Amino acid sequence: MPDTLLRRDTEGLSAADLIRRERRPLPAHDLDGVNYRAWAAAVCDAEFAHRSRDFARVEVLLGLSIDYHAYPTCVEWGQFRHEAYACAGLNWLSHLQAHERERRAPWDCLPWDMWSAKRRKDWLTRRRYLWAGFLKAVRAYQAERAKLDAPAFARAA
Repeated sequence: MPDTLLRRDTEGLSAADLIRRERRPLPAHDLDGVNYRAWAAAVCDAEFAHRSRDFARVEVLLGLSIDYHAYPTCVEWGQFRHEAYACAGLNWLSHLQAHERERRAPWDCLPWDMWSAKRRKDWLTRRRYLWAGFLKAVRAYQAERAKLDAPAFARAA
């Protein structure tokens, strides 16, 4: 029986608690020779992909069958804080990139220097807001990842 394969200390735990207990973080990763934005995009994307793959691994390990249509955010069950920040960073980055494309959009037919001063100012204000959100999420990711990567004796102190 599938329930006999589980550890005995599972009574009273929800599926989310079981998943949280079995999840494992992605090993630390460093990228050299890339700018900050490219590094953040690559690392956050790797964390996002790992979250989904590790959730699927744990789902099989525990013998669960979760309906992804009934629970569309089920991969967030048991996610690590740094993964949540990485996904937030990807969300901010996608909005930032879409906004930057607006400046070079072929359907606009107006080069940047022909935009009105108000339009350029509004565009730059929005870009600063999106860039700040992206930086905040990525820095939060870095802080949470640093806590995770710290030696165990340093975390206990």
